[in-house]
Amino acid sequence: VDVGPGTYRIVDIMRLPIPHLSKILLTHFHSDHIGDLGEANTMSWANGRTKALEVYGPEGVEKVVNGFIMAYELDTGYRIAHHGKDTILPEASTPISKTIKFSDHNERMLCFETNGLKVYAFLVDHFPVKPAVGYRIEYKGNVVVITGDTKKTDNLAEHCKDADILFSEAISYELLNNMIENLKRSNLTRPVKILKDIQNYHMEPVVAARVAKKAGVKKLVYVHITPPLTNKATEELYLKVSAT
Repeated sequence: VDVGPGTYRIVDIMRLPIPHLSKILLTHFHSDHIGDLGEANTMSWANGRTKALEVYGPEGVEKVVNGFIMAYELDTGYRIAHHGKDTILPEASTPISKTIKFSDHNERMLCFETNGLKVYAFLVDHFPVKPAVGYRIEYKGNVVVITGDTKKTDNLAEHCKDADILFSEAISYELLNNMIENLKRSNLTRPVKILKDIQNYHMEPVVAARVAKKAGVKKLVYVHITPPLTNKATEELYLKVSAT
């Protein structure tokens, strides 16, 4: 789910079987969620993937996928010419976009089902990024939910209901506001504006915890943590202010 910058490098370091990659789920199209789409597609193909990669996302995904196809067109041609069509299959080089469309705001759409695995998408509120989605993944009675970037919505708890694990974004307004005050003293108006703006379309840790409790979630995992926790001191401060 999502392929921000550096995703492929992490996958490579972890020695995950990248040729087995068959599908990517995008929550929305901010650069920190799509930046490594080209590398994920190209390197999984160059390392042995034999079928086209499917890329799921809300409306707009076709435009994003086509943009990466165009950007990597020359690279793809070079690799085929160099290694040969029998080594890397041309038909597997071009990703296929799969647009998730909703007829109702509260709808939960089945994206695909395979070998007992079901992946659903639901709309979230990351305005002005619209549409944006979260995902609910079900397999043999186990449920994992990924919120994507969103603020709390009326139906979020319903989509997270009885999840074994909920991966929720968690942005600390208090830490950001501390940063804003420091920036103001240096008359840095641009980052002040940006740090204020991002607070109106993200979710605080305590809010995510309330959603998880209401939904009966077994385990809550914070991701997309903002600001980044670069050392033990900032981690402890984040946890302290998040608990209040």
